[in-house]
Amino acid sequence: MIKIRNNVEKSIITIDPYKKDAFKFIGNEVGALDVSRSISKENFFISYLKFKNLITTTISISRETSEEELSNIISIKTYEELSLDATIDYKIVFIESQAQTEDRLFSVFVIADDTIDKIFKDIMAKIPYIDYLSIAPLLYSSLYKKGFLTVLDVDCFICLQKDDAFLAVYSGGEYLTSRPLRYNLSSIKDRYSELKGERISEEAFYEKLNTNGICMDTESENFDPELNDVLEDCFFYINDAINIINRVYFVNIHNIFIDSEIGKIPGLENFVQSKIGLKTATLSTNISINSKDYDLSQQHNMMALIARLTKEEDYQAEFNFSSFLRPQPFTKRTSGKFILSCGAASLLAVAYPAYNYLGGYYLEQSIPVLTQELIDLKNESNRIRISLAGLQKEKEQMQDMLVKDRQKLEFRENLLTQISDKKNEYAMKGINIFEISQIINQNKVKVSNIFGKDRNMTFAVQSNDEKNITELIKQIAQTAKYSINTKRIDFNKVQNVYESNVSVEIR
Repeated sequence: MIKIRNNVEKSIITIDPYKKDAFKFIGNEVGALDVSRSISKENFFISYLKFKNLITTTISISRETSEEELSNIISIKTYEELSLDATIDYKIVFIESQAQTEDRLFSVFVIADDTIDKIFKDIMAKIPYIDYLSIAPLLYSSLYKKGFLTVLDVDCFICLQKDDAFLAVYSGGEYLTSRPLRYNLSSIKDRYSELKGERISEEAFYEKLNTNGICMDTESENFDPELNDVLEDCFFYINDAINIINRVYFVNIHNIFIDSEIGKIPGLENFVQSKIGLKTATLSTNISINSKDYDLSQQHNMMALIARLTKEEDYQAEFNFSSFLRPQPFTKRTSGKFILSCGAASLLAVAYPAYNYLGGYYLEQSIPVLTQELIDLKNESNRIRISLAGLQKEKEQMQDMLVKDRQKLEFRENLLTQISDKKNEYAMKGINIFEISQIINQNKVKVSNIFGKDRNMTFAVQSNDEKNITELIKQIAQTAKYSINTKRIDFNKVQNVYESNVSVEIR
């Protein structure tokens, strides 16, 4: 037993009501708890019911039955088939099988409320609540949800406890069916003692299984023919049950997982695999780094997994058998909602007349003030309206004057621009013609005509020597403010002179 340092820290408490032991899971560690001492109600509490405490059956329902009628029909059929006492309160939970059969098949689990109360009578004296109460066959679903097992196969779990035994079949990670087994560990011990012809205590028998295990080698000193005979009968019986399930549910079981209360039994996996012909393994679901320090059953580990799923996603809430749930918050209880509704109604009943009275008094006192404010606002509105009308008229007059003044201004601007352009253009052309004429004279070239447009002037020139015209073009081109262009120099045979049109652009 270890001390839990912080008993108020929220964690998961798994409880075995049959062994009267409990474990606290927090993070990736586990510790034992003494259920004889009070435990903080802030923790999440989970427990389970053994298969032997359940009444089970399979109900067949037509696929034409509506979902609204389903629950009532299953309950009625369950009472009829199991001959349940109508005066006793039962918890009835059903799960639909995924088998592809003509009718819908439902596995039904039934337990009387009195039975649950008796099982947990001592536990509930110290444990405040049971937040989730599962049943043994459904614990294995957590192994698929948490990724311990693949959902691709059909698996059979064989649970062997000292006072209980059953098999549960899962297909695609979903519960399919379960069957009680007449061979639990205690009955196997009794049958072994009978064949052996001597009495043996349970402790000695379980120690023998854990130490020597199952030996199939007849030459070995550990070979025990009586034990082999008992287990052979047990697993041939289980094999018959597996074959029936395969046939009824149209499945093919691939794997067997052995869940033994006394832990791993050496040689049992090979023994079962040789007798049944299916891959067999011992179930192991250690989820805590210090689990080796405790005698921790697989049921505690699987309960911890289900608790984590329940806290994360309200996992399998419809399969919760607990009669010891913690009360809901006050605002979510029926009584709480009723009290809050009554309080709200009372407040409204008092507040509404008071509101009407105060509102009426305030309005009555406000009428004279508001009336005078309305008159003042109307007068101000009329004054502003008259002022706006005068301003609008002034605006229109100013716009007319502005249009006329703008027309005069535009006329004067155009006139001045024309005068300036003519002056500048004529002065510029005169200067440029003078400069170019000097260059022409220097090169002994004659001008026969001058054409001018904007900043371009074309000179029609003549010379007895073509080189003079070429030299003229070069000299004008060397002047920075002129850009010169000429297409060709022609020879006039009639006048016996060279001619060219030299175009000059003033930059």
